[in-house]
Amino acid sequence: MVPDRRGHPGSHRPQTVGCTRVSEDDRRDSLVDLSRERSVRAILHATLEFYRAFPLLFLILAAAVIVPYDLAVLAATGHGPFGLSHTGFVVSQLLNVLSFSLISPLISALHVHAVVMIGESRRPRLPEVATVGLRVLPVVSAAEIVANIGILLGTLALILPGILLALRWSVVAQSAAVEHDGWLAALRRSRTLTAGHYGHIFGLGLVVGALALGVRLAAIAISFGHTSSVPSVALGLVVDTILASFSALTLAILYFDLRARETDLNASAGDAAS
Repeated sequence: MVPDRRGHPGSHRPQTVGCTRVSEDDRRDSLVDLSRERSVRAILHATLEFYRAFPLLFLILAAAVIVPYDLAVLAATGHGPFGLSHTGFVVSQLLNVLSFSLISPLISALHVHAVVMIGESRRPRLPEVATVGLRVLPVVSAAEIVANIGILLGTLALILPGILLALRWSVVAQSAAVEHDGWLAALRRSRTLTAGHYGHIFGLGLVVGALALGVRLAAIAISFGHTSSVPSVALGLVVDTILASFSALTLAILYFDLRARETDLNASAGDAAS
């Protein structure tokens, strides 16, 4: 079952994974039903289930963006993924701008559209996912740029406003990619979806952030030689790809979780009014 753009449940269709039809069982419901609410634990479990059902899809989507970017940065700066702290302040800030204005929005758009296709019981094909992701990239990028500027200004002001804005706009990229109403509408939509759920979103972000930090620190500890050496760069590419994919996929599932919560809240309000 997949919700329409307003979050209402859609129709059931049989899921096909590869050439094998998957029956309507609990695993299918937990993986494909995008109209149900999920706890932080359930979101993480669903993320792993998506990887298990489509072991290469999401990693390829992330690698197609991360690998060219990291290699271009290596060619321009002489530093691999684990050596970017040595690039200097100006270069580091330019890379941050490029990352949040282009790299992250593209990965988010690709992942959420792959999730949409799976939720519609369609087998996601890389060319189709890439085409849709690139088509919505300008809007997603614009929404992410405005959101990140607001978060930065809020953080510089008193820190706490920046954290609140980060929670408010945590699914702005997914809103822009899926709902096609423009970047300003995506900012408003993310605010609406996240309202009243900051604790839920913060908990998920805390877990994902801790996992990402642990993986990166472990990888840095075992990295081989200079940050521009082939083994170190290769390890960095793998780590960056996995972390970018995992973050984008969890946010995609969070987006549909918040839509489900909105639908249930509206339904409860309607019942109360009647």
